[in-house]
Amino acid sequence: MSPPVPCGSAARRPPGVLVILLGLGLTVAACKTSEPSPSPSLAWVSVPAADTRVRYTGRTYRSATGVVFSHPGVTIRASFWGDALRMKLHDAGLGGEVGTNYFDVSIDGATPRPLAVHRHQPTYVLATGLAVGPHTVELVKRTESSVGSSELVALEVHGELQEPPAHAKPLMEFIGDSITCGYGSEVSVIPQTPPWSAPTFTSAHQNPRRGYAWLTALALGAEPVLVCYSGRGVYRNLDASTAGLIPALYELAVPDHAVPWDFSHASPDVIVVNAGTNDTFAGHGTAQYLPDEAAFKSAYRAFLQRLRTLHPRAHIICTLGSMTDGHKETEGTDTPSSVHVGHWLTDLVTERQQQGDARVYRHEMAEQAPELDGVAEDWHPSAATHLKMAEALRRFIETVVRP
Repeated sequence: MSPPVPCGSAARRPPGVLVILLGLGLTVAACKTSEPSPSPSLAWVSVPAADTRVRYTGRTYRSATGVVFSHPGVTIRASFWGDALRMKLHDAGLGGEVGTNYFDVSIDGATPRPLAVHRHQPTYVLATGLAVGPHTVELVKRTESSVGSSELVALEVHGELQEPPAHAKPLMEFIGDSITCGYGSEVSVIPQTPPWSAPTFTSAHQNPRRGYAWLTALALGAEPVLVCYSGRGVYRNLDASTAGLIPALYELAVPDHAVPWDFSHASPDVIVVNAGTNDTFAGHGTAQYLPDEAAFKSAYRAFLQRLRTLHPRAHIICTLGSMTDGHKETEGTDTPSSVHVGHWLTDLVTERQQQGDARVYRHEMAEQAPELDGVAEDWHPSAATHLKMAEALRRFIETVVRP
């Protein structure tokens, strides 16, 4: 059966470019439909977002009016008896192609439908016209912190909220940058000859469910928690700035919000750190074009120690990719020089192992093959590449980390 036609017109793309929109129907949630009205025999009940019957996976914090979150993949689950469900949400996204937050909405385990949210719209219909009875809802934030934070204020049930299903899956935590966030993963483009350029970021095309982190966790029967931010690095960001680095973001519940994360929550069984890509790529046109080995190793070493202090029993996997393996060399000079951040990661892992940390590992990730698997927006990994990344990481965890 053909997929439903989205409301509105498709985004323009350069002629001659093969663009495969993997997530058709991205604006379907905004379309008006003639749904049946809720049953008049039930009453609407508003349940605050902080109610214990509303279950969260991922980083959040309680505000005076709700529960705030921003990382992609933050998941909200609830069970209810009734025939309709709404949510009240305050959203900080600025709107437009790069500033609109999206959620995946799934009722009773059905295929998720994307929902665009807007800062001046307080209420959203999640389900209506259901058969009166028990139902479940799952909301997954698709977009990352750079798009904007969201605050769930309440769930409004036409019926009553019930206790959620028991949570028994182990947690896997993935720390990184845009690659871990699933940047542009709904698009796959086969590069053309110059002066062709890849399509640029649009928030509608970001989907952590198509990313290697989500796919790896699900393949291993675990629940993914993503702590990631596009453009951020370990000791320097893509723009060569040093504010909001990944180790600093890791301490926060929500990036750009001065609220520390409460590490008394359940500790992850496995932590995957995919960081260093932006440290490698930064510095274009400056004297600091090549990353500094001492600065990178010092920052990464301290971060590993912090992770071990916070999570004494966790398996920590250090990887890098798949936009680069860490190699970078100078260009346009008579005396070229090069560095390899991937080799530095290997040195750091070996160092910790020699110090007696037997639960830290070096995983080497293959670079993407754009001519074969395409690229996503801004040359990020395509969904096909993410699948390969996930499969390789799954095998590594099953054979090396937990044989």
